[in-house]
Amino acid sequence: MQKRSTVLAAIVAMLLSLAGVTTTSAASAAETGATFMEQFDGPLDTSFWYVSDGYNNGAHQNCQFNRDNSKVANGLLSLSIDDTAYGDRQYSCGSIQTNQKYHYGTYETRMKAGKASGTNSSLFTYAGPYQGIPQSHEIDFETLGKDTTRTEVNSWVNGAAKGPGVVPLGLDNSTTWVDLGFVWLPGQLDFYVDGVHKYSFTGSDVPYEPQLILTMIWSTGTLIDWMGQFTYPGSPIVSQYDYVAFTRAGDPCQFATSVACGVQAPTTSFVDDFDTLDTDRWYVSNGWNNGAGQNCTWDAAQVSVASGRLNLSYTKKAAGDREYACAEVQHRAKRGYGTYEVRMKGVRGSGLMASMFTYVGGTPSEATDVKLLGKDTGKVKFNTWRDGQPQGPVLVALPSAADAGFVDYGLEWTATRMDFYVNGQVVHSVTDAAKIPDRDANLFLNLWGSENNPDMGTFVPPSGTVTFQVDRVAYTAPGDPCQFTGSIACA
Repeated sequence: MQKRSTVLAAIVAMLLSLAGVTTTSAASAAETGATFMEQFDGPLDTSFWYVSDGYNNGAHQNCQFNRDNSKVANGLLSLSIDDTAYGDRQYSCGSIQTNQKYHYGTYETRMKAGKASGTNSSLFTYAGPYQGIPQSHEIDFETLGKDTTRTEVNSWVNGAAKGPGVVPLGLDNSTTWVDLGFVWLPGQLDFYVDGVHKYSFTGSDVPYEPQLILTMIWSTGTLIDWMGQFTYPGSPIVSQYDYVAFTRAGDPCQFATSVACGVQAPTTSFVDDFDTLDTDRWYVSNGWNNGAGQNCTWDAAQVSVASGRLNLSYTKKAAGDREYACAEVQHRAKRGYGTYEVRMKGVRGSGLMASMFTYVGGTPSEATDVKLLGKDTGKVKFNTWRDGQPQGPVLVALPSAADAGFVDYGLEWTATRMDFYVNGQVVHSVTDAAKIPDRDANLFLNLWGSENNPDMGTFVPPSGTVTFQVDRVAYTAPGDPCQFTGSIACA
């Protein structure tokens, strides 16, 4: 039997007010769905659930939704893909969705994913043109059948994807149940697997429109690069759901393992000592460059980890349309205000630059720089960018040459102040809020060269491979405890 509790819509309105969020949805908070828990222990209540039938989501989908592919039995919802031709598609697939939209709160399911390349098993929320929203808003858990040992999370705002983020599960979700959940609040979206926080989106990367709740399995004949080649295995591909639950923000949690009970407080803080290269955390740039000012192409082969250090190399090697190959990694998830720290060793060479920086594109772009110029290894260059423009770069003398050994650099970023550090001491501050970035951004580490950048000096071809080394990178979210001895977040 479905269990639902009555709640006060004023809770959501209060959260919106406290967060200072103005959305088209605030006035309709009372119209959005209440807390519920569906345990699939009886026939689906079709006044609550709509069983998808007789349509598909576009040319990318090689199956048509068929109500016969959504079944409830033995306390489980089973959604399947089979070779029943339906409509103009060769295959049938299954989905159910709520008739009501939902807003801020905790969304959860216990799921087993279907296992077959070219398929997608999911729990997600969605609002778009069919619900009167001009540009789609969406929050996703998607487990691809080609690799059921990991899931993908994503956030869509006004039709634009803000991810995805890849979350390893540490098990095969086609054979083992996994509890998936996300907590959605104004400006904050946190994803959990088995009660453990795994990924976050913040600020403008978080949807604000109320959305329907959906479970779905579908297949593709076109999205091969993402989902893999689909070949029907000869028997139905099935995803199963033990429960689906929503707890409106401010309501008590409904069951002991619910994320809404505070199983583990979310944090976006991390420390990476580079014992390995975690490619779920770091994206390795490969096969392009940043324009005419760069005389090298990003090459994944120039990125390695050894002896607890990240090595980013620059070398004479044809790559793309450039004569040199260089290296870059970027953090897959955006971060905002907080403490950033890096322990790194620069390189010597006019025309070369090693750096840690934050960057978010769009119009306008914003960035924060910690740059080591190879032409003068006795200094570090700090800068902030707003509206795509530098806000006042400064050069600060170092206690020893940047390429002679590892030096600790850091910055503390708030809405009203940004302090830059060298070896734990503040050496430069920006106190004009108009010069401080105010958007979440990706964190980058890179080494590259230029033949036409005056700040970097006249390019002198290095005699061999040059390597920029990073011993540690850390981010500490506001309010979190410091993570290692000597961290500037401990002060």
